[in-house]
Amino acid sequence: MKSLITLLLCFSLAACMTTYRISADEENKPLANNEGYFGLVFNTLDPLKNIQFKNKETGEEFYEGRVEKGIHQLTMRVPEGEYCLIGFDVYNWRVDYKEQGFCTYVEAGEVNYFGEFLVRDPVTVANDNYPRYVHLLAKQFPQLCQNYIGEECQL
Repeated sequence: MKSLITLLLCFSLAACMTTYRISADEENKPLANNEGYFGLVFNTLDPLKNIQFKNKETGEEFYEGRVEKGIHQLTMRVPEGEYCLIGFDVYNWRVDYKEQGFCTYVEAGEVNYFGEFLVRDPVTVANDNYPRYVHLLAKQFPQLCQNYIGEECQL
C-alpha cells in the first residue's frame, strides 16, 4: 500500500509539471492561436537549474530544468501574456529576484526575444544580444528560425 501511494504521488507530481521548452520533434508543430515563442539566452559560468518563470496575468509559475555553464538559448512555447524570470538555483543556493524579476510580453504567433542573461552568481544582468540568440536558434532549430525570423537565420 505504501509503495502504491508513493507511485500515485509521483505520477500526480509529474502531471503537474508542464514543460514549455520546445524539443526537436515540436519544431514544426504549428502554434495554437494564443501561443507564441519566448526566447532568451543564458550566459553563465555555472550550471543553473530550476529556472523559474511566472505568467503575471494568470499567476502560473513554471520551471525549466537545467542549463549547463556556457552560452545557451532557451526557447519556450507559451500562451500569450506577460512573463517574468523570477529565479533559479545555482549549486546549493536559490537566487530569487524581488519585485517580479525580469519581465517581458509574449505575443501570439511570433518568436519573442527576451534578452541575454549574463549570470555571474548571484549577479545577473540582462543585455540585448539578439544576433547571438538568432545564431543559436538557427543552429538548434533551423526550420523554426527560418519560419518565424527569416533570412537572418542563414548560417
